[in-house]
Amino acid sequence: MFSGIVEESGRIVRVDHQGVNVGSRLVIESNLDHSSTTLGDSIAIEGCCLTVVAIDRPASGFQLSFDAAPETLRKTTLGVLASGDRVNLERSMRIGDRVHGHFVSGHVDASVQLLERTADGNSLRLVWELPPSLRSYVAPKGSITLAGVSLTVGEVTEKTFGVYIIPHTADVTTLASKAVGQSVNVEIDMLARYVKTILAASGAY
Repeated sequence: MFSGIVEESGRIVRVDHQGVNVGSRLVIESNLDHSSTTLGDSIAIEGCCLTVVAIDRPASGFQLSFDAAPETLRKTTLGVLASGDRVNLERSMRIGDRVHGHFVSGHVDASVQLLERTADGNSLRLVWELPPSLRSYVAPKGSITLAGVSLTVGEVTEKTFGVYIIPHTADVTTLASKAVGQSVNVEIDMLARYVKTILAASGAY
């Protein structure tokens, strides 16, 4: 479980492609203190919950390895990552910590394309496509996770939704570097998911 508060922008050291039906291994350089990180821990990479399968400590920082299954590569942006790319990284929450974003599972629903980016004061307004399958889950002032970042939804139309990136978020995440046409992983608010499921089961939806 995560909160969508990105801890750092890590760097892809290499991607070992192990075959179409096997998956890939991602090796990521992190400057966080991973002295307490152990094999089997969950870490969100660009909003996708992955399991730590190897930990190395070179001259500086840490290198963490993750295996991405073929389905993960097909359904998320992890399949297009390459050496040198930056990725948002968040370690799982500890019970008892304050939750500064919202509850995030790290289970990506889809990838969405950036349609527009404009300045809004000292913030950055990003407009994204809204797939029909996610339309009923996205509401103005609701929560959404983009590339692992907990954000508040701004405007919503039938085919798009907007979010606003403050300078701090722009500095510590990869969102400000996204160009029009690029895609990011999206996870809808899990509360919205369960509410819709309950209503559908009761016949109210």
